Amino acid sequence: MLAKEIMTKDVLIVREDTTIDEVCKLFVDKNISGVPVVNQYDKLVGVISEGDLVYKQKPVKPPMFINLFDGIFPVDRREFQEDMKRIAAYKVGDLMSKPPIYAYEDTPLSDIATLIVERKVNRVPIVNEVQEVVGIITRHDLVRGMVMEKEEKHSEA
Repeated sequence: MLAKEIMTKDVLIVREDTTIDEVCKLFVDKNISGVPVVNQYDKLVGVISEGDLVYKQKPVKPPMFINLFDGIFPVDRREFQEDMKRIAAYKVGDLMSKPPIYAYEDTPLSDIATLIVERKVNRVPIVNEVQEVVGIITRHDLVRGMVMEKEEKHSEA
C-alpha cells in the first residue's frame, strides 16, 4: 500500500509567521497534535507539534553567576527568566521542528512506518515533487492501513 492510498488529503497547514497562540488554538479547536509548516511559496519547511509547544514551556535554568569583563557577578534569576520569556519564540517559524521529515505520495507505508519509528515522530507530511504538502500520514493512519490491507486479503480469499 502506498502513501496516497491512506493519507489524509485535507491537511491543515500553518505558515512560518503564524503565532504560537494561533497554533495552540488550532490544536485545541481541531483536536489535533501537529501540522506541517509552509513558507510564503507554500513549500514544506517544518512541522509544529504539541511536543514543540510543551518544550517551549520548559523552564530555563539560568546560571548562578555570569562572567563579564573578568569579574564574576551573581545573576538575579527572576530577571533572567523574564528576559528569556521576552526573547522566546513568538512565531511558528522560530519553534517548529526542522528540517521536516516527509515522504512522497508513492512511498510505501512500510517506509513511512520506519520513518515514524526511527525518527520518533507522530506524523509524516506527504509532498509532491515541488515540496508542496498534499497529504499527511499519522500513526493512526498507519494502523488504519494495516486493517485495510488485512481486510483486502480476507476478501480476496
